[in-house]
Amino acid sequence: MRVFWSIGRIRSVAPLAAAVLLAGAGAATAKTIVEIAGVASPPVIRFTTTPQILNFKLDIDFSTDVPGTDPGTITKAALFFPHGPRVNGALFPSCSPAKLQRMQGSPNACPHGSRLGTGTALGTSPQFHGVLEHLKMDVYNGPGGRSLLLYLRGLIPVAIGGMINAPFRAIHSHRWAYKLTINVPRSLQKLGGGIYASLLHVTTRVGGTVRVRENGRMVKHGYIEALACPPGALVPIGSEWSFLGGSSATANGYVSCGPR
Repeated sequence: MRVFWSIGRIRSVAPLAAAVLLAGAGAATAKTIVEIAGVASPPVIRFTTTPQILNFKLDIDFSTDVPGTDPGTITKAALFFPHGPRVNGALFPSCSPAKLQRMQGSPNACPHGSRLGTGTALGTSPQFHGVLEHLKMDVYNGPGGRSLLLYLRGLIPVAIGGMINAPFRAIHSHRWAYKLTINVPRSLQKLGGGIYASLLHVTTRVGGTVRVRENGRMVKHGYIEALACPPGALVPIGSEWSFLGGSSATANGYVSCGPR
C-alpha cells in the first residue's frame, strides 16, 4: 500500500494506532473518555522533492467522567488518517498471522524486517481496581502490507497474551483517506472468571526502513514517508470506539511534527 504526503497538505499516519488491545468494563453510568495524540519525527525543516523517512509515536489515554470507575471494555476500534502520507507496507517483508499466533508472539515467527515497532500498555480491571498490569506490544507488517499484526503480552498479576490482525485500507471520504480497524478478540476482553480487562493507557512507536531495487540500484525507503512536516505543524486524526454493553465514543486529536 503506497500513499503520498503532498506539499501544502500536511498529513501524517499512525498505523499503530492501532495499538489498542485491551479495555475494561466500567460502571454502567460512567462514560468512557478517550484522548489521542501523536508525534511524527524528525520534522521536515526544508523544502524537499524527495519523501523523507519518519517515525511515529501514538499515545491514547482512557478515563471516565465518574471518579473511581474504570473505562469500558473495548470490543472494536477504528482509527482514521487524512489524505497525504506515503505508507510503504507493500515494500516490507510481511509476517504470517497464523504463524505469529501459533508461536505465541515469538520474534522468530516473523521474517527480519517485518517488525515495524513496539509499544506498551497499562491495564487494570473493575474487579481489582487499583491493581495494574504492564504489557508489552510488538507491531508487525501483515500480509502484503494490508494490515498490522499487534501482539501483546503481560505477566503480572495475570498472564496475558494475544494477537490482533488489524486491517489497514484506503477509504473514500472527504476528510479521511485511510482506516485501521481493530476487532478485539473475546479472549482479550474477558480474561476468565468474570474478570474484564480495562485499558488505561497505550503508547505505540512505528517506523522502520527497507532497501529495494529501483532502476538498477538499491534505494532506502521508510515505512512512513513525507514530503512536508514543518516543525510544530498539527495534523488531525480521528477515532471511533465501541464498548461491551453497547456504548460508544469518538475522539479526534492531532499529530505534531516534532515534539509537542
